Amino acid sequence: MKKNCLTTIVVVFLLLCTNEMRAQTAQAQLNRVCLDNTEQFSIASDYVKGETYMIQVGLPIGYAASDKSYPVFYITDGDISFGMTKGIADLLMIGREIQDIIVVGIGYGQGLKYRQETRGRDLIPGSDNLIAEGENASGADNFIQFIQHELFPVINKNYRTIPDSSAIGGHSLGGMLNSYILFKQPELFNKYVIGSPLIYWDNHTILKLETEYFNRYKELNRTVFVYYGSQENKDFTNPIDEFIQNIQTHNYKGLRLVPRIFEGETHMSVPSVAFTHGLKAVFKRPAGI
Repeated sequence: MKKNCLTTIVVVFLLLCTNEMRAQTAQAQLNRVCLDNTEQFSIASDYVKGETYMIQVGLPIGYAASDKSYPVFYITDGDISFGMTKGIADLLMIGREIQDIIVVGIGYGQGLKYRQETRGRDLIPGSDNLIAEGENASGADNFIQFIQHELFPVINKNYRTIPDSSAIGGHSLGGMLNSYILFKQPELFNKYVIGSPLIYWDNHTILKLETEYFNRYKELNRTVFVYYGSQENKDFTNPIDEFIQNIQTHNYKGLRLVPRIFEGETHMSVPSVAFTHGLKAVFKRPAGI
């Protein structure tokens, strides 16, 4: 009886080992998913010390067969936002609802935990104790230098782009970064998609920055799409409303401001809805084209 029990245990053990080996073999044989018309490469930055960024480039259908140049839509948090944005852009381009564009995702390629611990360093212009514990901060100016002096040259050299028709999109911390760029270095981009920005950050520094800009300049020849979800916390969205109202009151010459509140959407659900409308707002296809 004991001998039979021992034999049974050995057989079960061998079956478990065999199944585990088969599972590992099958997993090793799986190919990684690749999005059509995309390319990926890395850039080691001199401005953000010790960081190597993963850059994903989504090309419009027909890019290889044409000699046209295209506007570029840069998107922060590329590790989670690039695939979504590329898919939305492809559908809108196929439907001829937006211009043909190149989508560029700026990410890290080291997993979501690394992204969560690192993105604050790149997207937050300064330190603030309101930011969740575990996120680094205060490196946005260095990150902007990376975009301007390291990423732009690579993209414009290797792809057929229209540099003066570029846009940047971002959500949450990415939206805050874009708000900061808009009133600190607005010339970097022609169009902005600003999603659920943390305007309350650092005692409403973005509001102060906008006022300082208005005191010096009365013109802002840009297209700006600002959004948030109606289900987001009012302590979070009230400063965004104030941000929008201040911009409207200052009535900048040349500015096309498109604010949207998406009913029923939360901070996490709103990007997929809003990016559809944001792309249509900033890359609207001219009539007859």
